Amino acid sequence: MAMFLGCKELSVRFYHRSENVLTQINLAIHKGEKVLVLGPSGSGKSTLISTLAGIIPEHVEAEVNGEVFRRKAVGVMFQDPDSQFCMLHVDEEIAFSLENQSIPRDEMDTIIADLMVKVGLNIDKKTPIEALSGGMKQRLALACLLALEPEVLFFDEPTAQLDPEGREGIFALLRQIGEETNQTMIVVEHVLDGCIEWMDRVIIMNEHGQIMGDGEPAEMLRLFSNQMQEAGIWRPKVYPEKWDDVVRNPSHPLAINLSKKLELKRLEETQYGNNDVVIQTEQVEIGYGKKTIVEDINVTIHKGEWVSIVGQNGSGKSTFLQSLLRLVASQKGNVHIQDVELKKWSERDLYEQAGFVFQNPEWQFITDTVFEEVAFGGRQRNWPEELIQEKTKQLLQEFSLESYHDVHPFTLSLGQKRRLSVATMLWFDQALLLLDEPTFGQDEKTAQELLKRLKERQEQGTTIIMVTHDMDVVDDFSDQVILFHNGRVTYQGTPTGLFSDQTRLHESAIIPPLHYKLMHERKEFISV
Repeated sequence: MAMFLGCKELSVRFYHRSENVLTQINLAIHKGEKVLVLGPSGSGKSTLISTLAGIIPEHVEAEVNGEVFRRKAVGVMFQDPDSQFCMLHVDEEIAFSLENQSIPRDEMDTIIADLMVKVGLNIDKKTPIEALSGGMKQRLALACLLALEPEVLFFDEPTAQLDPEGREGIFALLRQIGEETNQTMIVVEHVLDGCIEWMDRVIIMNEHGQIMGDGEPAEMLRLFSNQMQEAGIWRPKVYPEKWDDVVRNPSHPLAINLSKKLELKRLEETQYGNNDVVIQTEQVEIGYGKKTIVEDINVTIHKGEWVSIVGQNGSGKSTFLQSLLRLVASQKGNVHIQDVELKKWSERDLYEQAGFVFQNPEWQFITDTVFEEVAFGGRQRNWPEELIQEKTKQLLQEFSLESYHDVHPFTLSLGQKRRLSVATMLWFDQALLLLDEPTFGQDEKTAQELLKRLKERQEQGTTIIMVTHDMDVVDDFSDQVILFHNGRVTYQGTPTGLFSDQTRLHESAIIPPLHYKLMHERKEFISV
């Protein structure tokens, strides 16, 4: 019987690299299976699904050895849905996929309407794509893939850039489609809760591009728990436990641990605002062109604070962050940095004081090797070569990039690109660091290492302002939180204050860390 999907003795090497990304992979995937691929950053997860989907070597050149068994009709969803769109409106984008299927024009409207219902796009079909939230864009991308009637759907971290509510929605949608259609799905994800529960199988890869585990999800987590922890692979927070059991049973081990964590958090949290003001905004309004996204922003940030900016996709978080360094212009209002109006800072002086890490790390890369990318800042300032070499090597080691010394930045994995983008901003020990989603796409080990490095700099007096969807990071590291919702700043205070306010959480679609979620749900359970 012919293999449905898989490979035998598969090895893949990119031409600019001396070592294999994948080494002797043997894999057989059956029709209708839901398969989750796990592994640390750089382990070859994306390379594996790209090879099985035919992207490698048809569209991305690489040396491929071994046998690959592909399906003719496949669909691939990437982290950034915008990279897949080529039309302006929702119906036009879906119609483009239907045209590739040679569907007659007079049949398209009905099919488009059916696909929009199937993926939960309850909007006007003429809606501009640019007006959609991140979650809605992923739903549109899925509708376009389903229009192609694929035999296999591949997902490469489809929720990486989504807010928590959007992530839950996409996972629920994929689960529903999988159950209704018996669609074969291969998923690469770092966030496992909401996903692993409906997987048939988990494949665990190691840092050398080899499969170290392959089997039923709960069994893989049990057998490879230590190896996963050592490799820095994210593990689910609840699974294989049942959340209802945790809520209803105060003696459940997970319930006890969560209750202890909540009590400890309440004891250790201190109020912010004891130091000098670093940033002050007064009635700031931000947006693009004539469109206002957020208005009347009045926030105060003090020296040495770790400030997290949270809110749904499209709420203006990244735009606000960029406006603090004139990367986008404020429409109204004033920003003061260290008591000096932002517009009065020279560009050189401003960037001596502040570093910025973009959500898309490729926007920062300008050289041909990882080493030169990190060294660039020192060379721009004519530092002695000996000092440049020493500082660059130190940062490469600090961010686990020393083995990629001569590799082109664009060929790194997403997690490696993210680490490189942060490393390039830490040359000058700036007083202010602004970071847009610094941990997304990272495995657990490198995410925690990155956060540790940032924490060290905060303890030395650096002020950190970070946009993030990771509420555990917000809770563990932030001195204060700024919440953007419905075009306003609706909260500025401690993480505990935000996560304890169930009404505010519901209104802003924020899903709090598990210990707060347990607190809220247990109160509801007790009151019944």
